[in-house]
Amino acid sequence: MKRIIGILLVGLVGYLGCSDGNDGTSTFNGQSIPVAPFGITDTMTPTYEWTPTPGATRYQLLVEDINEATVMEEWYTAEEGECASEDDLCSVTPDLEVWGNTWKVLACAGEECGLWSDELQFSYIVAGPTPKRFYDHDDGTVTDYNTKLMWSKNADPCSWKKWSEALSYCDGLTLAGHSDWRLPSMSEFKSLIDPRRVNPALPPGNPFMNVQSTLYWSSTTYGSTPGLAWSVSMGSGNVLVDYKDFSLYYVWPVRSGN
Repeated sequence: MKRIIGILLVGLVGYLGCSDGNDGTSTFNGQSIPVAPFGITDTMTPTYEWTPTPGATRYQLLVEDINEATVMEEWYTAEEGECASEDDLCSVTPDLEVWGNTWKVLACAGEECGLWSDELQFSYIVAGPTPKRFYDHDDGTVTDYNTKLMWSKNADPCSWKKWSEALSYCDGLTLAGHSDWRLPSMSEFKSLIDPRRVNPALPPGNPFMNVQSTLYWSSTTYGSTPGLAWSVSMGSGNVLVDYKDFSLYYVWPVRSGN
């Protein structure tokens, strides 16, 4: 996997006790954030990506169907997930076909586990012609039918900003009559990435303009470290952890569409 080497953090955690989650007696309370797959996928064997939890040595991946029945329950070491250095997303591609499911991940340090992540949903459509993915509203906004998210058509509406400035800009934006814009999460950004393309790493035929081939801030904080956040390169699809108060990256507003 291509990587942009970010900031290497070494978490110091205790390794006492044994539990499958944080029950109040655990000293390890780390929690990962699921990133991909999210929305409609183009494969029945997707690659699962999530943010590494500082100090975690292994992760449990749980995939459930629409009836909450377990489809997959696998353990991966940090090395198997390619995130032992904690400077890139954890990434695994199980050889198991799935259709439409919900998934989450549990981070553990030795035998001691933290909290389950939030859930992400994804689906695979196999029948019929490939539907049009993006709809240009001709008002400066674009809807992605794969995720039902609405993006600003202009991918560079305000140039470089620090992380807090990026949050404030999106929160204060009114565009096409909508005032509920926000800074995208890592999962929302990665849902746009086409790993087969570069400069930009976006699906062909997309209507976006002014897409920069460098880094964009996400709203996702790095683990429990408040001074760091994840960013995504629209040129390569790679990710980076950097300081919120020192780095200047691009801003791309998003909102939950209807």
